[in-house]
Amino acid sequence: MRLVEEGQSEVVITRAEDTGLDFAADELARYLAIVSGASLPVAAEASGPALRLQVEATETETHGWRCVGQDLVLFGSDPLNVLFAVYAFLETHCGCRWLSQCEGEEIVPRIETLDLPDAGRSFSPAFSHRAFTNYPAIDGRTVAMIDWMAKHRFNRFMIFANMSGSLEAYDKLLRRELVARGMRIEMGHHSFRFFLPPEEFFAEHPEYYALVSGERVSSGQVCTANPAVAEIMAARVCAFLAAHPEIDTVGLWPNDGYGWCECEACLAQEPQEPSWPYAEHPRRTDTYLRFVNRLAEIVAREHPDRSLSALAYVNYVQPPREVVPLPNVKVCFAPFQRCFKHPLAGAAHDEHCTRPNAEYARLLEQWRALVPGQLCLFEYLMLIDMLSIPYRLTSLLPEDFRHYADLGVDGYVLEFKPEEWGAYGVNANLIGWLSWEPRRNTEEPLSVLYADLYGPAAAEMTAYFACLERDFIRPGPCVHHYDLEYARRATLLLMRPALEHLGRAVALAASAERSQRENVQQAQIGAQWLLKVGQWRGQLAQGEELIDWAWARGKSGALDFEYIERRVRAEL
Repeated sequence: MRLVEEGQSEVVITRAEDTGLDFAADELARYLAIVSGASLPVAAEASGPALRLQVEATETETHGWRCVGQDLVLFGSDPLNVLFAVYAFLETHCGCRWLSQCEGEEIVPRIETLDLPDAGRSFSPAFSHRAFTNYPAIDGRTVAMIDWMAKHRFNRFMIFANMSGSLEAYDKLLRRELVARGMRIEMGHHSFRFFLPPEEFFAEHPEYYALVSGERVSSGQVCTANPAVAEIMAARVCAFLAAHPEIDTVGLWPNDGYGWCECEACLAQEPQEPSWPYAEHPRRTDTYLRFVNRLAEIVAREHPDRSLSALAYVNYVQPPREVVPLPNVKVCFAPFQRCFKHPLAGAAHDEHCTRPNAEYARLLEQWRALVPGQLCLFEYLMLIDMLSIPYRLTSLLPEDFRHYADLGVDGYVLEFKPEEWGAYGVNANLIGWLSWEPRRNTEEPLSVLYADLYGPAAAEMTAYFACLERDFIRPGPCVHHYDLEYARRATLLLMRPALEHLGRAVALAASAERSQRENVQQAQIGAQWLLKVGQWRGQLAQGEELIDWAWARGKSGALDFEYIERRVRAEL
């Protein structure tokens, strides 16, 4: 059946009233008009052929389309999945490509004659929780990110409670955009301070806060053993949920870092034993989860349909010995010190990995066996603390996500910086594909993405990235959060094969569209930055070598080695 012929159509887009499908219907009509020039009306019903949007509630998330007589039904398990069906249909049958704002304009081809598909399709994700969180702030770029997320079938956004002004910016900029699409929303991140602000309570009630080295401090955690703390924080969480009915989960995550309470009641909650991998800090998982469960019980009385989430991180990353999270408590596992060169599970069999991936993989398996509800990962795969240095994860990501799917992990939360999309946006695209097909061969979609991003320079850019991985990443050291030492290897000699491909890509991009030229230029700036950081790290290493040499010989009386160290470190 013909949907549009020479810019004209008799087909009507239909959706039942009061089903939350207005946004999906408007998007379908808008993009079909751009593609074909045809104006398809949106109505509650049609007497002739129709594109019917409908919710078909199922226990598991799904969407797709099927032919029913003269109609095409675009269905989904909820309004958001109907919207996913719209975007997937436009991509599959109209050739639309959803580039981010940072990568250029969306690609919407002009096709004035369109036929309806002969066969249907259906899609179900491997991971039910597919989220991003803002870092550091919410602004207009985050609004554009929400649009990109929906078109790439991510379904959740976490408001970053630890960032001042995030909630206000969410209310002003994001709330309407998320609700219109039917996306799920959670408030999370390091939130103890948000729900028990020291500036409001500490002066009159220092006992609400951690006792550290014999003194109550406002900079650490709360006193989890104080019953008043649980009551106040639970009441504030309940009030927050009442004011934000669209938010289904609140992350009750400790403030970043340590500073746990050392009062007698807190210390009695679990044996004071060294944690892994931070032996200088005692384990706190049972103490923390006992507190979260207490709040979850209180919150469930007023909001039985909402959840809390707990974080597994630093000295509370190990599973608890005694406490089991309640069913309305989700757990978010953060492999903070993982290696980005090796997959999380594969490193267990890689004798060359110097990071604790194998132990993180073992702990994740233990958490999966323990948690009755959702288990997600807080992932650092957008590399937000790597100083914008280009580092490819295109080999690591498929292995990681296959492992997560096999283990039964429910999903993930990703931090992202809009400013670094040129360096790491490919990771988000890969994760989007792998969230639905974790065993997918990613070479073909990457090839399509590179063609969209780089135009005539796509083949040389592909060769550049391959050389970067072959010469710089694979032979290099293990890399982890905040680590920049690996950049020392970035010399002109080592990078020459990659830079030759990049140089040819720059020349080819001269005839490309503006956005494609700019995308190649972003990669060129990234390569130049990598070389500069490598030179800087090499200079720092030379300074350390000077200090070591002076200390080894200083006691001879020939050198004032302590003064030398102070001066060299000042220069560094």
